[in-house]
Parts: sequence; structure tokens; C-alpha cells
Amino acid sequence: MIKRYKGSFLTAVRSWLCLFLVLLIIFCIAFFKVLPVVVSYAESVSETLMLNSANEAVLAVLKDENITYDNIAKLSRNAEGQVNSLEIDTYKINTLKSRISNEISKIIDGREEYEISIPVGNLLNTPYTMGFGPRIPFKLKITTTAIVDFEHEFKDAGINQVLHLINIKIDIKGTVVAAWCRKSVNVKTTAIAAQTVIVGAVPDAFTNVIENPDDMTAG
Repeated sequence: MIKRYKGSFLTAVRSWLCLFLVLLIIFCIAFFKVLPVVVSYAESVSETLMLNSANEAVLAVLKDENITYDNIAKLSRNAEGQVNSLEIDTYKINTLKSRISNEISKIIDGREEYEISIPVGNLLNTPYTMGFGPRIPFKLKITTTAIVDFEHEFKDAGINQVLHLINIKIDIKGTVVAAWCRKSVNVKTTAIAAQTVIVGAVPDAFTNVIENPDDMTAG
């Protein structure tokens, strides 16, 4: 009687272990099939959030600082009316770089978590089920570092006219944590800080970088 009971008990244990292993295998297969979809969604959402945050930060800072072309750049002309130098207010440029970078971090870090929701059909990763089924929510966290820089360019704007653009270059490097995974994300964008049309003779080129106006001379 005791031997029969022990035999039944061991059989039941083996059955439960086998069932557990089968379920574990199924879970692992499903997990590793679903994970790339979640990571892809998280990456796409994070890139959009970063770009939107960059645009929002630029608009907010430029509006707050009341930025115009004249309080960033100053053109000087010779007796013949030809532009012979371009001076950039480095203090203003550095202030804008710092403020925009801080504003981007402030916007993104303002929320501890973000949420994405993915239709069940998308998790199957087949074109026939895309967009179908209830949406499953996933939490994600984003940490970022924004590098802000300025550049300028000249474009032909017509006869004896040149368009001078002062652009803001933003490079955001981030890390996204979602669904037991970590993913690095990098986005870059450019915005116009100020622009003007220069009427009259302009040298063929200006040399050196925008942050060093003392070395900026006509070429």
C-alpha cells in the first residue's frame, strides 16, 4: 500500500515537472519572440519623444530669450558697402546651448515613466495580425544627454543677395529601459535659430567656426 502511494506520488511529481518544463519552454519561446517587437516599439516611441522634446525646448528658449538675428550676429561693411566681417555673440550662443540642453533634459526627465501600448496581433510579428486585438501596456524609462551646438551657412537668395542661416544642431543620446531590456537610442535634429538676407556684395566664404568670432574673417 505504501509502495503504491509512493509510486503514485512520484508519478504525479514527474507529471507536474514535465508540465512545468513545457510551460517554461513555451513562455521562453513566446518571450523571445515578443521581446524584439516591444524593443522596436520602445525605440520608435523614444525617438519621437526625444525629437518632440528638442523642438519644444528650442521654441521655449528662443521665445524666452527673444532671439533675433541682430542679437546673435553683427555684420560690418567697408567703405564700398561690401561685408568684410561677421561677429557672433559667443556669450549669447553659449547661453542658448546651455539652456536648450537643460530644457531638453527637463522635459524628458519630467516624467519618471512613459507608457506604450501594443496590439496583441503585433506581438505575433506577422503581417496578417498587425493592429488586431486588445492593446497591452508596457512601461518604459528614458534617460538622455543632449549635446547642443551651433553652425551657420550662406545660401544664394537672388541677385546680389545671400541668405545667412544660424542653425542649432542637437544630438540626443539616450537609454531606454523597457520589458527587461535596455536599448541605446540616438537622434539628431536641426533647427533655425535666426536668419537674415544680406543685400549687397558678400565675400565668397567666411572661415573658422561660429564659436570663435575673433578668428572669423572674410575669404
